Amino acid sequence: MATAPFTLETEEAQPDYEALLAFLREEEQRAYDSELTDERMTALDFYNGEPFGDEEDGKSQIVTRDVAEVIDYMTVSLLRTMVSGDNVVEFEHPNKQLAEEATALVSREFYQGQDGYSIIHDWIKAGLLEKSSVVKCCIEERAPLRREEVLSVEEIAVMADQGVQFIQQAQMDDIGQQYAVAWLEPQPPILQDYVTPNEEHGFAADARDLDRACVYSVFKTKKTVSEIAEMGFDVSGLSDDGGDDFNQLARARDGGHNDSSFDYRTGANRSVWLYEEYCRFDLDGDGIAELLKCLRVGSHMLDVEPIDEQPGVIWCPFPMPGRLVGQSLADKVMDIQRTRSVLMRQGLDNLYLTNNPRWTLNEASIGDSTIDDLLTTNRPGGIIRHIGQQPPIAVTLPFAAQSAFEVMEVLNGEKESRTGITRLNQGLDADALNKTATGTALMQAQGQQIEEYLARNFAEAFARLMLKKYRLLCRFGQPTTVSIDGEERQVNPRQWPEDMNIRVRVGLGTGRKDERVQNRMMLIQLQQAAAQSEIPIKPEHFFNSVAALVKDLGLGVPTDYWPSPDDPQEQEEPAPDPALVKVQADAQLKEQQQQIDAHLKQQQNEYDLQAKREQAALSEQLARQRAEFEASLALRRQAFEESMAERRFAFDQEMARKDREAENALPEMRPGGDLAE
Repeated sequence: MATAPFTLETEEAQPDYEALLAFLREEEQRAYDSELTDERMTALDFYNGEPFGDEEDGKSQIVTRDVAEVIDYMTVSLLRTMVSGDNVVEFEHPNKQLAEEATALVSREFYQGQDGYSIIHDWIKAGLLEKSSVVKCCIEERAPLRREEVLSVEEIAVMADQGVQFIQQAQMDDIGQQYAVAWLEPQPPILQDYVTPNEEHGFAADARDLDRACVYSVFKTKKTVSEIAEMGFDVSGLSDDGGDDFNQLARARDGGHNDSSFDYRTGANRSVWLYEEYCRFDLDGDGIAELLKCLRVGSHMLDVEPIDEQPGVIWCPFPMPGRLVGQSLADKVMDIQRTRSVLMRQGLDNLYLTNNPRWTLNEASIGDSTIDDLLTTNRPGGIIRHIGQQPPIAVTLPFAAQSAFEVMEVLNGEKESRTGITRLNQGLDADALNKTATGTALMQAQGQQIEEYLARNFAEAFARLMLKKYRLLCRFGQPTTVSIDGEERQVNPRQWPEDMNIRVRVGLGTGRKDERVQNRMMLIQLQQAAAQSEIPIKPEHFFNSVAALVKDLGLGVPTDYWPSPDDPQEQEEPAPDPALVKVQADAQLKEQQQQIDAHLKQQQNEYDLQAKREQAALSEQLARQRAEFEASLALRRQAFEESMAERRFAFDQEMARKDREAENALPEMRPGGDLAE
């Protein structure tokens, strides 16, 4: 017998905020990784050239700066790639016009709507040095703008019908027709990106990706009680748990300077740590963990709201499979800096003792001024006063610093192989001019593989950031005007589609700019040959090639150099004679080729001049080093000759003494009697 279906009505579950608070506090403790923090602090100490802690008084305490060298060089290299003027990422869509508008507007919002250069610089450098770095992409509400005007009664009525609320008004005439009014004009929100210091960001220990299946992540911000009150929250009894754990990394980054961990202000200016937490938690009791945004100060829950995605984008220079945080560029160099510092110290200590040796002194030769001459007035060519026949003797040590310097050079090669930063890429190879151009280009290309790998990794993270900005513009953007190839277009980002893709144009798999320029030049030559062979080449084909070449060369807008086939003025003109078109096209191509050749020749001349300058500087450096070595060799030879002379003199003295003793030991008369008898 079948039973009739029925529905069991239950009361709607109430949100369990106490369980949510306990969950957040537990995840906060798990998100702190003390081992990762220690590794980051160590990398910062190496970058700052801090002592290792085993230094001895009276000996060399120098610290080589290998970590700072590779970090600064790679930061500059990646910055040049990101801000060279090319589109690092481009949006893609079947509607090419929408893709161009999205690329132009999102790029403008990042670079011109804020300090995009500083954001990229800090993001790159923090990742290279501290294993990873996070940028937060968000929408910030702006305070309304106060407006004051003198309006008529009719104008005031119209504005009131539009929803304007006046906060102040005063009659300005006797008949009540003119009033001075004030109102608050709402301002559109703005997109902002922030590079979050690693000590102010945390995530679940089992997280593999911030956007997918990350149970917990947090952004920690220091706010005053007044700022939290302005956000509309009750601040009575507000207090946090302190931040001593993650302040350790901040102090290491500051190098002990400008320590702001101690808050001495009170009242409304008192600072507390505001936690902006993103967690997956089943708050409504339906068995499904929702993505929630929680604002919390200590045990005080300020706000909870469901959201679509978290705002963080993380980048790691050398990712490890299955891990959110991999390795940094500093990890590959810190052991080399430690070893080279030890070798440098030993070499300098040996050099110090060779140039300023210790002395052996017979106690019988010590006079009133001997010790003072040796210790107090120890200067080159100084006099050592002593008594007796035996003078103080210098203890000469063998010069072994050269061996330490040779091992340091071997470690330099190891550093180059690990980081891809070679002296050839830096323009410091003294033998670069003795190599063939093709061989040099191949070695540079091989040395740039690590650089391109890092550029691609960073560009992928940058693309994820641009996608987040795109989605925010789709929700909160306002109609505006953007300039695309010299054309002003009206854009309404709220009408953009959701299925917009993005493509990375730098790093591995994309080709370097010089290679793209050469390939485009070859393509233009092929098109020119095809046009001369009466193969149907359309004007848009030439324009597309020239436009791409102009963009790669960074020369501005393509239409400044070549007419666009989509120009209405060009389309309205009657069709010219094909022969004339061919002649004009040949002339334009020839002129364009001459301009490009002149530009490339100018670049080549600049490169040649720079190479000659570097060669002259290297020659001067080598001559200076040779002179220093010859001077050192002369000093060692002189010291050796002096030592040999002293030993020869002592040997002669000893032999003379033994001869005298032998002569004194001979009897005056031999056995057998006097020969005179």
